[in-house]
Amino acid sequence: MKNDRKNIILQSLASLLEERNLSKITTALLAEKSGVTEAALYRHFPSKRSIYAELFSFCDDAIFAKCGELKNSDLDPKDKVKNAFLFFMIFIEKNKGFARLVSREALSSDEQNVSDSVNQFFERFELSIKQMLQEDSDKLIAQPGISAQLIVTCVEGNVGRYIRSKFKESPSTYIENIWELLSLNIFKT
Repeated sequence: MKNDRKNIILQSLASLLEERNLSKITTALLAEKSGVTEAALYRHFPSKRSIYAELFSFCDDAIFAKCGELKNSDLDPKDKVKNAFLFFMIFIEKNKGFARLVSREALSSDEQNVSDSVNQFFERFELSIKQMLQEDSDKLIAQPGISAQLIVTCVEGNVGRYIRSKFKESPSTYIENIWELLSLNIFKT
């Protein structure tokens, strides 16, 4: 039952991050949306910051579980990287609250630890991409690190674009085209 309530609180936060002016997400509002009292909210999480951190951790785990799966697969390195890129963008599309977290838009100075986790997240994601690219680096136009940096920069830009459109322009509508353009600038033909 305790984990169910925690999940409801996390889902409520994700939902609020999608629909609200971010500065208006208070613990009272989150408790109301979750159907619990503020005291119950604090029984599950020691602080508002810890709620954000746990939501981010859930998303972080999902992304890196997929990256690990791809690294260990028998796919061609180009397909591994493409699938990681596409998975990330589709995950963002389906988890709009996470988009606001990785863009840092949802974070105030009180959530500095989450902001630091976001920075580490992108560093780790870039490293994962780089490792996949290193498997067949002779097919790259530039070094694996530079290519990974380009991909992650594109990911961050697309997350920002999705948020700016108020989640109306889904990444999945144009992401294959963006991958093709990236691919032309990363892989030798």
